[in-house]
Amino acid sequence: MDKSLKTASLGPIQLAPGISPGHVLAKLFAAFVGIAMLSGVSLLNAFLLTEHLNLPRAQQGAVTGDLSFWTEIVALCLFYPFGMLADRIGRRPIISFGLLMIGIGYGLMPFATTFGELLAVRMIYAVGMAATAGILATLSNDYPQEQSRGKLIALSSMANILGAAFMAVVIARIPLVLADRGYDAVTGGKVMFLTAALLCIVTVIVTRYGLKAGTPVAQHERADMRTLIVSGLRSMKNPRIALAYAGAFAARGDLVIKAAFLALWAIHAGRTLGLSPAQAMARFGIMIVIMQAVSFFSAPIFGWLIDRINRVSATIIALGFASTGYLSMSIITSPLDFSMLPFFVVLSLGSSFMMKSSLSLVGQEAPIRERGSVFAMNSIFGAIGILIFLAVGGRLFDAWAPWAPFVMAGVYQALLLVVAIIIRFVAPGRNIAMQANPESG
Repeated sequence: MDKSLKTASLGPIQLAPGISPGHVLAKLFAAFVGIAMLSGVSLLNAFLLTEHLNLPRAQQGAVTGDLSFWTEIVALCLFYPFGMLADRIGRRPIISFGLLMIGIGYGLMPFATTFGELLAVRMIYAVGMAATAGILATLSNDYPQEQSRGKLIALSSMANILGAAFMAVVIARIPLVLADRGYDAVTGGKVMFLTAALLCIVTVIVTRYGLKAGTPVAQHERADMRTLIVSGLRSMKNPRIALAYAGAFAARGDLVIKAAFLALWAIHAGRTLGLSPAQAMARFGIMIVIMQAVSFFSAPIFGWLIDRINRVSATIIALGFASTGYLSMSIITSPLDFSMLPFFVVLSLGSSFMMKSSLSLVGQEAPIRERGSVFAMNSIFGAIGILIFLAVGGRLFDAWAPWAPFVMAGVYQALLLVVAIIIRFVAPGRNIAMQANPESG
């Protein structure tokens, strides 16, 4: 990028040269919709399996795990090609294509009548997920200056949270609203998914005309394909990037586990209370809103902290919350029991903090001209985490207990916490606050 370009700001966030507030606002809208769609597919999947495919409860955990497993396999194969393309042709065409594919996937899902058909449609969605997820993370690190990286990641996280809440309390409630007006569950499900698809199409237009074209470096400075192919793995020589990859392994798995298995848990718990799946989803949506509200208002605090302390230290704090929250699920009686809310708050904070700390650490350490490829590798590790946690977790959910997938994730995070503490002592990296204010020390 031409360093002579003027710099701008969005409130307290100092933007990189050539980036305007309009670019950031378009990115935030894409984050609002994109993350809603990425997290929402697991949330809405429980309704789809119950009302559209009429699967018995004993099979739903394994089917949910299998759908997510094969979705991640496709994404795993495509994350890196999309990341390399983003470093060669720019972020904008990749994310626009990704959102279009997600929209097509959502539009077709409610018309699937068998597991095989639903799996085929999820593959279309998976292509869009691979193109969208990595680019959203990359843009969060392209657009700010170094000393504002944590703040913009926090602001993006707030957009993500609003999107997830919108999915839970607006999109997911469409079947219940239509049921009150006399429509059957299948019709309600179709309207729900088609509404999500339309929102994706609108966002394609926003990203096409709102995001900055090109890459953060000039065309003659872009890395060649041979360099980009090996950059993601080569970066693991840096222990802080390796830690961020391991954190992404947990962070993305956390988010999907939380969306997929909490929704199933809520529907099953609702049956013991005499609630229909739509009623259980509506009540669980209130729990999600409360959890997300805490994450939303804590995001700027953690974002400010990321920009004030060593970013490995921020990862340690995130892992402390995450391991505590996920391990505490073993004592939960029901996700519909609001007396259990404090445990779900810690769970939500932990998964939210993990994502922010992982993104900021990669963004700090990744070479600028290879940033898309390095973030793609970060997404690959996240996908591997989802594959393992969901494939094993789905079966533990069915055979052991609803809280089993969460405890499995908590054990991993507790072990990673020990590794992060060791890295903090032997390879702490830069102090961002001192770098931004060299006279302060």
